[in-house]
Amino acid sequence: MPTVLVETKKRMTREASRAQTRARLIAVGREHFLCHGLGGAVAEKIAEDAGYSRGALYSNFDGKEDLFLAVINEQKSRHFAVFESLLNSAAPAHERLKNFREAFTEFITDRDWIVLYSEFQAEALRNNRIRASFLKLHGQTTLDGTRLLKELLKSSGIALKMKPHEFVLAMTGFSLGMAVHQKIMGKELSLQCARRLIESLFDELVVAQ
Repeated sequence: MPTVLVETKKRMTREASRAQTRARLIAVGREHFLCHGLGGAVAEKIAEDAGYSRGALYSNFDGKEDLFLAVINEQKSRHFAVFESLLNSAAPAHERLKNFREAFTEFITDRDWIVLYSEFQAEALRNNRIRASFLKLHGQTTLDGTRLLKELLKSSGIALKMKPHEFVLAMTGFSLGMAVHQKIMGKELSLQCARRLIESLFDELVVAQ
């Protein structure tokens, strides 16, 4: 086998191994952050439970905070992939709008997302470095959400009562707040009630003609 092909194969193997290590650290880190929070999670323990050395974690991430951000981004990417698939659907506009609303509500009330995002917000209030990361993620999420909404609005029969980016900000702020309240209050504010309120605001702001 030519030397070039051997080197290419080895390089791809290293890249695959690195991707596997990162994925494992993100998965285990996610569980630690959900259980202990960003402040309580210990980088060395995450690496140990993932089956790697402390050095492996720091060779893939700048530190615990960088790993936490990777966990947040991974969670967000999975949900946004669902939104993308809905937009690419050949279903009628009103059906895509309904499915988009349901996917948004499911995303915003997802237990793990609520815990992780709330933790991120709390740390951003105390730590300027975390705050910078939070603002970057929030800004990108708003841009991504606005882009998806604009794609949806290209469909005939769907109109919005405000600018797309304002809708994303309003829905995200209200919905996350409602979802957090629901998790804290439990039976006093059922999940079904929280979801209805979120969907009601969505329906009030989006007009299906």
